[in-house]
This record gives sequence, structure tokens and C-alpha cells, in this order.
Amino acid sequence: MAAPLPPAGNDAAACDFVVIDVETACARVSSICQIGIVGFGDGGELFSYETLLDPCDDFHPINTRIHGIAAHHVIGRPTFAHVHAAIGRHLAGRVTVAHSSFDKGALAAACRVHALPEIATTWLDSVRVARRAWPDLPNHKLGGLARFLGIPHRHHDALSDARAAGWVMLHAIEQTGLSLADWLAPPVRRARAARAAPPAATGDSREPPAA
Repeated sequence: MAAPLPPAGNDAAACDFVVIDVETACARVSSICQIGIVGFGDGGELFSYETLLDPCDDFHPINTRIHGIAAHHVIGRPTFAHVHAAIGRHLAGRVTVAHSSFDKGALAAACRVHALPEIATTWLDSVRVARRAWPDLPNHKLGGLARFLGIPHRHHDALSDARAAGWVMLHAIEQTGLSLADWLAPPVRRARAARAAPPAATGDSREPPAA
């Protein structure tokens, strides 16, 4: 069984945001078979947690080929229902970063499948952040960003992915000078070059020339 998440003590209180990443057993996004969570605060990592999960679903060979997790690896491991409360203690009411919307959707789907309440958290997509911080990069996939920024990274390992996405976030804050609160704010609409001009006159109001 996985070690419990760290208690909500000083590290949790100092946490600015958490990052979550999941791996799935098959095409059903609810089939979470690994989860990684990393807490960040004061410019660095505060805590981390990782566990394999019994997805209560089938493993597809394609997924196993991607992340290396197969059915025999999760024998005796907890299910999502077993760790839901612990995950909620560390995500609920916080800013939760994920690299794309996949993890957000997987978490919500797993809650539905296991008839559990969704975890109320404020989501922030680090792909969107990276696109704005480094607009000239050819793509903003996590592996490419990790290489570009010199972040140690093992792709498709949930803990490593979560940790890398967190460091991408910290680098983006440093690169742009935007705070976490700035990244959470709705994007400012740029003023249109042509503001609504006074409506054009329907007729010529000038006096006719003198005869």
C-alpha cells in the first residue's frame, strides 16, 4: 500500500499550489492506475506523494506500452475510492496545476465512476501558462519543456510528470514576472484597434451650395 499523504501541517500551510498527474489503464479516463501529487511553495517543492492504484478496469496494451504499468503491478494496491479522501485533503480549496485538461477530466470521471463527490479545487493548466511564457517554442509538451528548462523528467511516470509541471510553473512565474494570482486571473481582453466609431450619417447634412 502507498504511504499516506503528508499531514496538513506546516508544509501544507505554506503550499502555494499542488500539481497532479495521473496515468490510466485504458481509454476510459476514469481508469486511473497511478497518481502523483507534488506540493510547491516558497519557490520550491514541499512534499510529494505517489501510488499505484487498482483501476477497477482493464489494462489496454497500448496504455501499458506508454507507462509500463500492467495488471500484475496493481495487485493489492488501493482503488481510487480508498485514496479519494486523502487526495481531497490536499487539493480541496487549493490551486491545482495539471499539464493539460486530461488530469482534471480523469479525476472527475473517477469520482463519478466510484460515486464519490468531485474535489472542489481551482484548476490551472500549465500548458496555457507555458504557451504564454515561451510563445516561440515549437510545442509545449511536458517532455520538450523539461528538456528546454533543464528539468529532470521521466515521461509518463505520474510523480515525475507532476514534479516537472510544477517546475515549469515556477520557471514561468520567473520568466514572465506574473504571480500565481496573475495566472489565475481571467485574460485581459485586448482593446480592439478600431473601437466603435460614431454611426455614419444616413444623409448629407451640409447646407446646399448657394445658387
